[in-house]
Amino acid sequence: MRLPSSLAAAERVEFDGITGWERGDFRAGDYAGGYERSAERIGFFEIKENRGHSAFVIEGPEISSTIEAYCRMREGSLDFGVIEVIDRKMAYRCEFTAEGQPIPAYLELQESHANVWRPYARRGEIALGGEVVQVRSVHDIVGGKLPTGAPIGYVFEQDGREVGAVELNGRPALIVPAGTAPGLRRTLTVAALALGVFWDPANTGDS
Repeated sequence: MRLPSSLAAAERVEFDGITGWERGDFRAGDYAGGYERSAERIGFFEIKENRGHSAFVIEGPEISSTIEAYCRMREGSLDFGVIEVIDRKMAYRCEFTAEGQPIPAYLELQESHANVWRPYARRGEIALGGEVVQVRSVHDIVGGKLPTGAPIGYVFEQDGREVGAVELNGRPALIVPAGTAPGLRRTLTVAALALGVFWDPANTGDS
């Protein structure tokens, strides 16, 4: 994943335990927890829909006990056999609780304006614990001449400034500058986890 120059020297924290399985336990630095996820494709004649679910529990610094996430994905298409047309763009949303009680937090990710080089461009936002961070997909590989169609990772921004990233090429990895405030690091870790366990239909061949 090609990072912005402002993140070139940032710390890299991998999410150990997140593999291709539907469920498992993970650890990322001082954070740990468990996750589960699923994906399915349903249809009636030419009308198709991709559905996805992911959920996780995380504990660690700046989290009083645990934070739980419940996420859903939907995408609709028309399948004409020789060609399939997306008629309802991919949308992924997470809601959060703490010790089972709802908290004023969310993560949203949607397909944004795409082109032939980046047909699955994504943009979104997470709000958690007073921090609001924008999310945009990355499609460029170090040494690669052409961008990837599906996202290879995401960059996190505040007020137009890069504050971190998550790489999804293999085991998910959070990229965060040294000295990042603890509250922001927690929010970035949760965002990276939500994106790391998400089965994007752009990557599964169902989109």
